[in-house]
Amino acid sequence: MRKRIISRTTQIAFLIIIFALSFNVDPIKPEVFNVFLPQDFQIRYHNYTEIVDIILHTNNTYPSITDVFSIGKSYLNASVYCVRLTNENITHPKPKVLFVGYHHAREPISAELPLYFIVEATTTYNTDITITNLLDFCEIYIIVALNPDGFAAVEQNHWQRKNVQPIDEDQDGFVDEDPPDDEDGDGFIEWLWQWNGTDWAFIRWEGNDDDDDGLLNEDWIGGVDLNRNYGYQWNATTGSGSPNPSEEDYKGPAPFSEKETQALRGLVLENDFTYAVSFHSGIELILYPWGYSSMPTPHDSLFKEIAGDISALVNAPYAQSAGGLYTLSGTWADWMYGNRNVLAFTCEIYKNDSAWESEPGPLPNSFWERGIFEFFNPSPDEIEPVINRWLPVFTYLTNRTISEAYDVAITSINPAESTIFQGRSTDVNVSVANQGQFTETFNVSLFANVTLIESQEVTLTGGNSTTINFVWNTSEWASGNYEISADTSPIPGEIFTSDNTLIDGTITLRNSYDVTGDGYVGIDDIVAVAEHFGQTPTHTDWDEKFDLTRDGYVGIDDIVLIAEHFGETA
Repeated sequence: MRKRIISRTTQIAFLIIIFALSFNVDPIKPEVFNVFLPQDFQIRYHNYTEIVDIILHTNNTYPSITDVFSIGKSYLNASVYCVRLTNENITHPKPKVLFVGYHHAREPISAELPLYFIVEATTTYNTDITITNLLDFCEIYIIVALNPDGFAAVEQNHWQRKNVQPIDEDQDGFVDEDPPDDEDGDGFIEWLWQWNGTDWAFIRWEGNDDDDDGLLNEDWIGGVDLNRNYGYQWNATTGSGSPNPSEEDYKGPAPFSEKETQALRGLVLENDFTYAVSFHSGIELILYPWGYSSMPTPHDSLFKEIAGDISALVNAPYAQSAGGLYTLSGTWADWMYGNRNVLAFTCEIYKNDSAWESEPGPLPNSFWERGIFEFFNPSPDEIEPVINRWLPVFTYLTNRTISEAYDVAITSINPAESTIFQGRSTDVNVSVANQGQFTETFNVSLFANVTLIESQEVTLTGGNSTTINFVWNTSEWASGNYEISADTSPIPGEIFTSDNTLIDGTITLRNSYDVTGDGYVGIDDIVAVAEHFGQTPTHTDWDEKFDLTRDGYVGIDDIVLIAEHFGETA
């Protein structure tokens, strides 16, 4: 009989950087659901039919913010549903973010988290400011359960990880004919361990010889590990991502061989997502690419920044996938990032090391062990705390998506002169950037101190900048020093507005009759004008400040004007 040595636990040490972040996400309470959903709704684990009923109910009840559609079918022809949450009455282009639950059959808690967010978002829209802003200015795509066939399969066998695509694991020409069984009828499928003198060796799962071939449990229901079936580094040599159909992490016969991963691929190819998260369980950890290699990605510092922020919100460590666990081939996050340039994260949201229970086994120095479902999933009365702990992931990443999609900024102010005379005009150039994704129309205003000089409307495509010329006519302004600033009106959806205003420099406005600039209109000013008497703009040393009457000629009338203001001070 084939034996495998399996490690019980993996010790990982992480440095956790705590940030002072706070987002307004109200806890989910049962009475909230009971008001808006069927009266039999409870905070518990839901099967596939119940999940579909809930999301279709939200679609029917809140049609202006909810859109439910199938992105494909599972092996057993169940629809893989996607829920899009957004205020459909706001038609301005919006960024998109994706959340995916339930890749693996034995991790139903990973479906409950996105399901609860859907309920919370739809039932609190228009009453919760945070939720309302998220749906007004972003399109949130949520796949509650990528592996819909898994719900029934895991009820039969709590160890079930893969999908239910039939696989001939024992190469006998038949499929799925000898899965593990609850042979003693206690409601659990246990695994048998025996001490071999050095280690505890895994012997077998509990079960019967269903196909009468003398072997036990060698041909399970299904399947393929969906999170090893994606088409980026699918065939890499890694610690996890097996070519052996009998292994739990079997990667399938080819990239995207499974209907479920094909369905997700189709959705992603049709949409430009900024960020994406896949939820799992079995550890508490935030992971980011690469999984296939410990080599850092080109966006390593950004991945660490975002993962660190999430870590501070949920009090869980973070790491690069290959460094935090082991190397993995064909993962969802690597494909999202490597093929689609989406910053993708995997959130492992629960584990329970105390879940394991044991009883004496039938062999010398052996014991039966159970508790796999409880290891991956909290008890029903612990679901709500787990959900509330990880709900901020939705708020944080959606807010970040919005902040990067809608952002205009004043980048520089460049006056043509630092000193001008009253009554003259001067140019001020203001550079403005649209640092967001979409074409925006907004106002740019120029101020001297707090007084508006001029406003201009600007239309600017995403990722581009322009320079706007303002002309300041100072004829009705008093002399003095003026602080020059510019600002843009915030565009809808803009979260960070600190760069919408820029103060840059001072322009001194001098008395026009004080041509010498000494702060006093006196005889020296009359002399200075007299020295330029008779000049016109054709003279090489022409200076318009001596032409006080603006008639293109320095004459007696200019001297008379100075005399009329004789004795004035700044």
